[in-house]
Amino acid sequence: MSNSMRKNLKIYIFYSTILLLFIASCKTIFKTSPYQEYLKSLESADLANSKMAILWKERGGKAITSPTQEIKTPHQEEIFFKDHTPQALGYKINYKKGRKYIFSIKTDEKANFKIFIDLFEGDKNRNYWSLKSADTTLIYENQDDKILILRLQPELLISGKVNLKIVDEPKLGFPVSNAGNKNIQSFWGMDRDGGSRKHEGIDIFAKKGTPVLAVDKGTITRVQETAIGGKVIWQRLGISQSIYYAHLDSQLVKDGQIVNKGDTIGLIGNTGNAKRTSPHLHFGIYTSSGAIDPLDYVLLNNTTTPTLKNEIKYLGEEIIIKKNNKIIPIKILAVSNAAIIYENELGEIENTNNVKLEKISNQPKFKTQKYLYAKPIVNDIEIGILNPEEQFTVLGKTDGFFYIQQKDIKGWVSIN
Repeated sequence: MSNSMRKNLKIYIFYSTILLLFIASCKTIFKTSPYQEYLKSLESADLANSKMAILWKERGGKAITSPTQEIKTPHQEEIFFKDHTPQALGYKINYKKGRKYIFSIKTDEKANFKIFIDLFEGDKNRNYWSLKSADTTLIYENQDDKILILRLQPELLISGKVNLKIVDEPKLGFPVSNAGNKNIQSFWGMDRDGGSRKHEGIDIFAKKGTPVLAVDKGTITRVQETAIGGKVIWQRLGISQSIYYAHLDSQLVKDGQIVNKGDTIGLIGNTGNAKRTSPHLHFGIYTSSGAIDPLDYVLLNNTTTPTLKNEIKYLGEEIIIKKNNKIIPIKILAVSNAAIIYENELGEIENTNNVKLEKISNQPKFKTQKYLYAKPIVNDIEIGILNPEEQFTVLGKTDGFFYIQQKDIKGWVSIN
């Protein structure tokens, strides 16, 4: 084979490889989410333009742009989805770099329906774009702080309960054996050398000789001794971060060694400029832009599942409460450790910290038949007729309307 043919063959193989890699990556980039697949199935069945499907899409969009609540971790919530009304719930999360968020749902074992979990990233201008989708568990981590929206939405005509749990963990392991948050006693940005420089890390105090642990799998790039750090170890994680362990009493690794998360790489000491302080580990993280605050990367969080609020007993039910001098029915959609999410008398989703049941003391009388409306709105959908000669109960009241139950029908009657 001539040199020119060899050259042409190499060029062909090179560009063929690039093309194959591009095609493979496109399969990932353009992968259709379960939510989008479901929308396609509605279109295939000529149901996409039905009233229920249109409302389902509207509720899904509103869950992103107007999330039901802003949450903090750990979070637990019990949700009841009812079949006759399309629902979607949105949750806003202020994500901090250095953390790993785990979103998981669990349905009743007897339930046979799908819940779509979709995660969206947003900006200050309230623009949102889809990031990830899942069926039961979704994990998210990033190198920057982000505004996230989690959306939960079931298929149409579905009834059932769903349990949602959200926890966050540090991306990295804790670097000192048998230690925790209480051992961190000096933080990022504190003055050093009389204010001439700032502390570029955190100090974790422990007894001399306590094992120092690798925070993740990576390569040891430098094992050295310096005037400031004393005996130090540098570890490379991937291509974006270097981990700095300083003031060690002993270094137990060598340059080029690959270590796993949790491996002992050295022992706590007070070498370098820490000779006059108690033994501790100076822990730092460096990127191509310089040092960053490492606290969130190792800070241990409470992952115990929080207890749901007492109002969980009303989940899926309609109750009567007093709000803004009105006595209205609300339908409890979800109850978490922090809030109660409900549908108000107008079908809008709101949340509150607690609810108190109310009753109408005075029962009005009607002389003529009246229409029962689905909502306290003039000329709303008629769902029945009130017969004043038969027994009925007034459950609630708003401006201009009474909420009435007669037999198995509940609806709003105009006072005028």
